[in-house]
Amino acid sequence: MPEKIKFSKVYERLVSDECDLLGQVAYSIYKIRKRDFIMQKQAETGKEEIDEKTISDFVNAQSDYTLELYREQAKNIFREFLNASYENELTEVVQQLEREYNEKYEELAKNIRPHSWWYGVWQSFTASFLFLFAGYILLKMSGSWDVLLNNLFK
Repeated sequence: MPEKIKFSKVYERLVSDECDLLGQVAYSIYKIRKRDFIMQKQAETGKEEIDEKTISDFVNAQSDYTLELYREQAKNIFREFLNASYENELTEVVQQLEREYNEKYEELAKNIRPHSWWYGVWQSFTASFLFLFAGYILLKMSGSWDVLLNNLFK
């Protein structure tokens, strides 16, 4: 009679479906730990063959907490992968934003450039002249200019 193959159900506990990549990586971590355990036992005993009970004890010792640790390790692997994948893109985006900022800053700085002392003097002189000229026109249009001149020279 053929021997019945037994499965440990660790795969089902770690992987929810075929699209669960995180669970697949966690299961791979479990398999690495199982391989390391077998290699350690081989080194301890000096034998190439490890009895099925020893391996079964390791599999049965996989508690929910241990499996959750495998999932956390898988999450860390995914984080590192995503960080490495997007690091170049993020650096490029930051550099582009810095270039745009510097261009805008230079454009604004050109418009805010301080003027010389003479620029302020000429502004004041021009404003004073325009104020006097506007007053003269206002007085002339209202007829007050002639009255003012007659009163001044009487």
